Amino acid sequence: MRKLSLSYSLLSFCGYWRPTSWSTHSFRYRLYNIYSVLMVLVLYFFTSCTCVDTLVSKDFKTMTDKFSLCISVIGVSLKVTNLFLQRKNILGIMDILTNKNCVPRDKQERILQSKKDRYARKLTMYCEILNESAVFFATVAQYNELIRTRKLPVSDWMPYDLSSDTLYAISLLYQTIGLMICANTSVGNETLIAGLMIEAGTQFEIFCHRARNLSTLLMETGGNRESRADRRIRYKRILKDLVEYHLEIYRLSRTINTVFQYTIFLQFSISSTVLCLSILKMSTENPLSVNFLWSGFYLCCMLMQVYLYCWFGNEVTLKSDKVSDAIYEMDWTMLPAEVKKDLLFVMTRSKKPVKMTSGHIVVLSVKSFMTVSRIELFPNVSLVDREESNYCSLQIMNTTYTSYNLLIKTTSK
Repeated sequence: MRKLSLSYSLLSFCGYWRPTSWSTHSFRYRLYNIYSVLMVLVLYFFTSCTCVDTLVSKDFKTMTDKFSLCISVIGVSLKVTNLFLQRKNILGIMDILTNKNCVPRDKQERILQSKKDRYARKLTMYCEILNESAVFFATVAQYNELIRTRKLPVSDWMPYDLSSDTLYAISLLYQTIGLMICANTSVGNETLIAGLMIEAGTQFEIFCHRARNLSTLLMETGGNRESRADRRIRYKRILKDLVEYHLEIYRLSRTINTVFQYTIFLQFSISSTVLCLSILKMSTENPLSVNFLWSGFYLCCMLMQVYLYCWFGNEVTLKSDKVSDAIYEMDWTMLPAEVKKDLLFVMTRSKKPVKMTSGHIVVLSVKSFMTVSRIELFPNVSLVDREESNYCSLQIMNTTYTSYNLLIKTTSK
């Protein structure tokens, strides 16, 4: 796959996305299926140990610290499950992006597409650096302290006795690799969703470019002997192509939203909880300690994931809203009346912009991200603010803020 190749490569490396170019009868196809099963078992075993360790925690503070990471690991497991279940639909999205309407047709469109592809690739690299830095501070940077205290970086509970040095070393290495797998999978999944939103936004930009040049294309003569009937047929063919492309972009955006909406809602819920728990943990840690750095990087990872969804979801909405402006900016005064009427229908349809949502509850926008990152404003939110932002997301975050205050009071006793 040429588009979003780095995101797919991360998922393939982790064993959760088999390359589509491989023949079903090839040896590597069968070998990868075995590798995929093993990696799924590794992830689910890692998740199970983390959950059990959280439940058997001896005190409330330890449990809240472990729960913060536990829900993220559970989230990664659910995202992997969604990838397997939605593989066919994801491939359908990629097919839409490679059909004749969505492929760039001139130099300007190719430049725009290439620019967005490079941007998506750089975004994946930056997210990978951030997540792997968090893994480093959670594991390798704390090896000396972990070995001295005979603890493990993620889960101190394992289904066997850790008194053996060999088993302890294996467990330490396993949890380090397990956390790296979770980080790579998370980056691959989040940048795949964000990348598809970038692609949807790019298609709207290409559509606007074609709409602005439509009058020039329509008024090109089909030859000196072109009759009025032939000219009308040519107009209809060009307009039909433009309308089909417009509907194709809406179908693309709707499919992306349908496939990933619950994954996005899951990440919203996890990040809301981790936000409060991480701030609580950082307030009790030494600012110069490695554990404080780990908590800070972990918090940045959670906020980055929500930011990607909100920012690029908002970009899709803004770019879809510019379609009517692009049609109006063309030289429509020279077009025949029947063509103007057809374009008016396109403009009317574009008045209802695309809105990417999270489980039909939270609209992905900059305002939604602000409700997550500025929880201290919730007690003063007015009715007007609730209508402009998403009321449900405010209520979710308000509940989380209340939970944070409760945790502070509980730990202070």
